[in-house]
Amino acid sequence: MPKMGSTSLHSYFDCGGYKSVHWKCGKRYCGECIEDAIQAGSSPLSTSKCTKNFGSYAQIDRGPEHLVQVNYLNEIVGGVPNATFILTFRNMTNWYKSMSNFNNLRQRFEAANITGLPRGVGRNVSEFSHFYCEYVKRVREEVAKYPGRHELIEIDIEDPTVGWQMEEAFGTSHTCWGKKNTAKHNDTVISVEELQRRD
Repeated sequence: MPKMGSTSLHSYFDCGGYKSVHWKCGKRYCGECIEDAIQAGSSPLSTSKCTKNFGSYAQIDRGPEHLVQVNYLNEIVGGVPNATFILTFRNMTNWYKSMSNFNNLRQRFEAANITGLPRGVGRNVSEFSHFYCEYVKRVREEVAKYPGRHELIEIDIEDPTVGWQMEEAFGTSHTCWGKKNTAKHNDTVISVEELQRRD
């Protein structure tokens, strides 16, 4: 989901040696490749050259207009065997502010027609909170349909221990975790240790 830690996830997995992608799969958007495969009646990651052999898809949408992880949730969970899905959380007010300050992202959410967030909805924190909470419920319900087949990891990207949680879940050092693409939209990585020193 945009502005929900996808750049940090991508950097974490890349640091850990995974072949990780962040919204672009080769020359195409990952979401376009996945959507094309689903619309062709194939498994989400089976037919398109640009979606093969990656170990981590940190962000698969192409902005609010193409939130494949929301609009094609059932097909993705049902069509990708033995996957680990990561649900990221953050303070909803912070998420709303981040989207509002990132180009025209919040307005694009409001203009798009997204499953659970119809066109014209998304003008305030409350509407975004409701949308995301309903999405979280859908993800949990969908993953629960496949016991033993998938794993669902839930992390709060604003929790100072998130690096340790990721290390426990994936075995990659907590030092690979850092906040990326923050307020000034630069590429500065802030480690958990540095954040704790600043507190």
